[in-house]
Amino acid sequence: MRNLDASQHHAGQTAKIWEDNHDGTMTTLHSGVVLTPEERLARRRLIFHDALSLLTLFLITSVIFILTWLLHRSFEDHREELGRRWKARGELALHEGRAKDAVDALRTALAYVPSRATEIELATALADAGRTTEATAYFNTLWDSAPGDGMINLQLARLAARQGDEPTAVLHYQSALDGTWQGNGYDRRREVRLELAGYLISRRKYDEARSQLIIAAGNAPDDPAIKIQIAGLLEQAKDVQSALDIYRAVAARHPAPLGALTGAGRTAFELGMYRVAADYLSRALATPSAAGLAESDRNADRTMFATADRILLLFPADDLPARLRAERILTLRNTAHARLATCAANPATTASLGDLAARWEQLPTRITVNQLEQQPDLEQNLFQLALDTETVTAASCGAPTGDDALILRIAQNPGAVEQP
Repeated sequence: MRNLDASQHHAGQTAKIWEDNHDGTMTTLHSGVVLTPEERLARRRLIFHDALSLLTLFLITSVIFILTWLLHRSFEDHREELGRRWKARGELALHEGRAKDAVDALRTALAYVPSRATEIELATALADAGRTTEATAYFNTLWDSAPGDGMINLQLARLAARQGDEPTAVLHYQSALDGTWQGNGYDRRREVRLELAGYLISRRKYDEARSQLIIAAGNAPDDPAIKIQIAGLLEQAKDVQSALDIYRAVAARHPAPLGALTGAGRTAFELGMYRVAADYLSRALATPSAAGLAESDRNADRTMFATADRILLLFPADDLPARLRAERILTLRNTAHARLATCAANPATTASLGDLAARWEQLPTRITVNQLEQQPDLEQNLFQLALDTETVTAASCGAPTGDDALILRIAQNPGAVEQP
């Protein structure tokens, strides 16, 4: 009976809770614990307070993160700006030849912003400052990580050349030619090839230098300045004919560059092509821009032109009228015979001039222009004897002067004098 009453009481209580839920006046927990309205409100306030605390923590963390990021970014930007400034100072000092200042500035730039380009510039500054050992070590370290870098190989070639290590210098020059370059690699490789040619010339490796210059000439752009530069190096490499060919090709432009005119005149003069030399030198001297040349260069051009012009007046060219040709040969004969007489007056030279004197004795004592006009063989023999006399007497009695020196020039290459 008592159990029945407890069950009924429990059922009634459950029904009461259910009804209260519908009324909104009471609630229950899963455990069956009943919360009063005050407890329920407190619970909501607690949840709201916890959510607000979490949101506040999140906002504070976000603000700290953003401030930290902004400070870090500001520091990085400031450091990069300092690095750029010191790098610019170093590059300016390097450009102005202040290598020591460049080393200090570039080291500072690297401390702020490590950069491979700056490392190369620092090594270059060390080399320019004469700190060859440091520069070599620096570039070798860079080379280990990039053996195909053209700039690094070029700098190592220069350092090896400075130290007199020719095999290493040539090896790195060749590696620079085959290496990679930033920017216009075509132009940089040509510059390296010309520098290599100049180095080989300084080592008297003329054949190897000529090979490099011929390649450079074949690949050179249509730029008069570059072609004139190559021609100048070919002169130094003892390939005067190739230099003349380039100078003449550039001088064919309109207007002709002064450097091409003077170069063509100079190389033609060296080759004994006095007709060509006189033509180009006269044009060079008449060019308005010649006034900008150094006085010593202008005087050299004037002297060459005067010499070439006088040789052309002495030379008995085949296309001259017969009488004028005969007159010139007679003039050469008289000049050379007088030179022989002066040279033979020295007893020490008598023996060396014996054969030459015998050839003169076989000729008639008195020779006229009419005789030479009528006897082409005599004319030719006399011309050759005059040339041989100047050659032999120069070896026995020293360098001649005046017209004797000009006849000696003719004797060195008579076929080139009037060559076009």
